[in-house]
This record gives sequence, structure tokens and C-alpha cells, in this order.
Amino acid sequence: MQGPADAADAGLRAQGAAMRNAMLADLVAIAGLRVGCAVTAADELPASAAAVARHEPAPGETPEDFLRRVAPAFDRVWVVAPECGGVLGRLHAAVGAQRWLGADSDAIRVASSKRATRRRLAAFGVTVPCDGDSPTSPHTAWVVKPDDGAGAQQVRLHGEMTEAWRDFAARLGRGQTSTLEAWVEGTPMSLSVLSDGRAVEVLSVNRQAIDVDATGQVHYRGVAHSGSAADSELSELARHVQRAIPGLSGYWGIDLVFREHRPPVVIEVNPRLTCAYVGLSARLGRNLAAEMLARRRRKPSTVVRGRPETGFVDG
Repeated sequence: MQGPADAADAGLRAQGAAMRNAMLADLVAIAGLRVGCAVTAADELPASAAAVARHEPAPGETPEDFLRRVAPAFDRVWVVAPECGGVLGRLHAAVGAQRWLGADSDAIRVASSKRATRRRLAAFGVTVPCDGDSPTSPHTAWVVKPDDGAGAQQVRLHGEMTEAWRDFAARLGRGQTSTLEAWVEGTPMSLSVLSDGRAVEVLSVNRQAIDVDATGQVHYRGVAHSGSAADSELSELARHVQRAIPGLSGYWGIDLVFREHRPPVVIEVNPRLTCAYVGLSARLGRNLAAEMLARRRRKPSTVVRGRPETGFVDG
């Protein structure tokens, strides 16, 4: 029987597999590109990936050691992994900046902490939730969650501050690094963003399905594309986030809450692929993976000479 933690991990694995398959669909469509994929013996890749080279970790090999071993064979390595427990940052270090496709180490470090992200964005004028350590805050509902969590794992809503502080303190007592912030009423949304450190483009505006059960546990139920990204306010917001966290690069995401007649509130920044990437290239009529590789090649300081091969690893 699956417990809550097992179910949450299974959900993250399913989301990761969907993103991996979307990445592969884009990569195998690029003429002349050789692609490898990190797999286990039990992994099933889509039929379109029949020509993709499978790379399996050795028995007992850690993800970091695996990447240190296989990354030198590739010009680019594209990783999908959560920020939880510093996983994404460690994988970046294992691959090295020259081969890594995506956000740099500083952007990953900042965006991997909800608290650090809030404070960095607020310093650049971006609207974010109120910190729970603000004694004058008028908010009556509060959220306690892991500071480095992914999705809605262990996110709990409390109707008043005393309950929230009790939850927060209990987590700290168990050695869990958590954060406390005001609950923002509105429509949960996300932005899919493509950038190269200079140009910033909002690719898609997405609606997130989020609900709260009777115990206050917050659940993520998926994402649906919500319409056109041609909104000057949202484009300007993405540029502000890029200025605040300049190492964001490639595809990345912004989670936010839309409110009527008020600026949207940015909840967090995802310095990596998000679930909204699945099907996005087909929907836009563009190969986003090809665009990411082309933008990366335009940075002379980061070009790696070698075989015309791109690797991607599902962390």
C-alpha cells in the first residue's frame, strides 16, 4: 500500500517521465543530432526514441557520479530534476557549466529557496507573498512549506497565524528547512519562459489545478495551457524576474497568482523544465529544444568543441 510520501514521489516521477518524453520528442526531430538518455532497466521510452542511446547507471552509482562519467561524451547535457534537497544544484556541479543546458548555478541556488527567491524578487520590485516574520501583516491565512520543495509536496494552509507557527516550529524541530508565507487568494497560474540572458520571451500562460483538502493540505492536480502569451504586463514581469535572477537561461517557469485589478503575485521561480513544457512545441509550431540549443551556441564563451551530439539526462 502506498503512503502519502510514496504517492507524492510517484507523482513527481510521472511528471518527470512526461517531461523527459517531451524533451526526447523535440530532440529526435532535430536533423543530424545524436541523442542519449539516462535510463534504468525498467524505463520505457516512447517509440519515437528508438534511435536514442540508452545510458544506465552502474550498480550503486549516484546520479552525480553517473553524470561525471557520461557527461564528457556529450556537447550538451539537459537535466530534468527537482530542486528538493539541493539535487538540481549538485547535478549542475557534476555536469559542469560548459555542458549544462539551462540556468546557471547562482540562479539554481536562489530559485531553490522559496525565501531567497521572495527576497531577491522583492528587492527588484516584483510583488511576492508577505513573509511570515512580518508582525504587522494583516493576512489571516498562511502557508507552511519546504523552503526547497517542488510542486505542492508538504504544503499546508492554516487559517490563522498560531496554527501556522506551530506547524513551522514542528518542522524546524524535525530538522526540516521550511518557510512561512501569506496565502494569496486568486487564480493559480504559471508562465513558461524562454531566455538566453538577454532576450526574454513568455511562451505560454498556463492555469494550474490546485485544491486544498479538509486538513489544509495543498494538492497540485496538473496544468493546462490557458491561452495567448501576448500580454505586455506578463512579458515585463518575466523581464523583471530575469533581471533579479540573471542566471536564468533556456526554458524556465514562474508560478504566480492572478488577482483582479491588482498586479499578479509571484509565488516561486522554477529554474528548470516544468510540466507545462509537455506538448508546448507542437502547440506553438516550434521546436523549443532546437531554439535552446541555437541560443546556447551563440554564447562564444560556453561553446564546447566535439561531436555534434547532445545529451539529456532525466534526474
